[in-house]
Amino acid sequence: SLRPNGRWRRAWQRGRTNEALLAYAADHAWLVDAFTRLAEARGEARWIASARETADEMLELFWDDAEGGLFTTGEDAERLLVRQKEYYDGATPSANGVAAGALLRLGALTGEVRYTNAAEGILRWLADGMRSQPQAFTTSLAAADLLVTGATEVAIVGDRPDLVGAVQRRYLPTVVLAHGEPYPSPLWEGRDDGKAYVCRNYACRQPVTDEEALLAELT
Repeated sequence: SLRPNGRWRRAWQRGRTNEALLAYAADHAWLVDAFTRLAEARGEARWIASARETADEMLELFWDDAEGGLFTTGEDAERLLVRQKEYYDGATPSANGVAAGALLRLGALTGEVRYTNAAEGILRWLADGMRSQPQAFTTSLAAADLLVTGATEVAIVGDRPDLVGAVQRRYLPTVVLAHGEPYPSPLWEGRDDGKAYVCRNYACRQPVTDEEALLAELT
């Protein structure tokens, strides 16, 4: 739920809101992930715009300039004796692990290196913990795998639900998908309608026009 000034709140109930309860880093991280996944699922540019706005606010309010990573509470929240961070997965994934993965996907889809750099900064801060207690950092390790492996970018241009479905029906954790409504990104530049482009760092192979050829490119 948003305040009039655009600041996300922690909770909302129909007919009333708690103005004092500001959203935490984990709330922002999950929103960035949700908006990015919605853009990949539905092909609507507005979700990328929402993901970017929320990611920008997250980095502005929660980023630790000294060590990297995200504080739990925003810089506009009530001042505490110690400003803590969530770094290991417990009953729910850590804010920093979720944020790292979401920022990497958003960076790959938009070409904005500041998101990718922020994710790398989070993972560098978490590196010692991931090495010593990997079982407590599964979300962060999944993000680290995406960073090390590198995202495979798929852009499907025009009305090709068959090609979109071919990607969406498969579990491809290091693939990001752009389709539907174009938005500012290198993935949309110079593309022809009716074709699918499989890219790495926005350098694309020859476009394909059928499902079999697309799956061959992905495997």
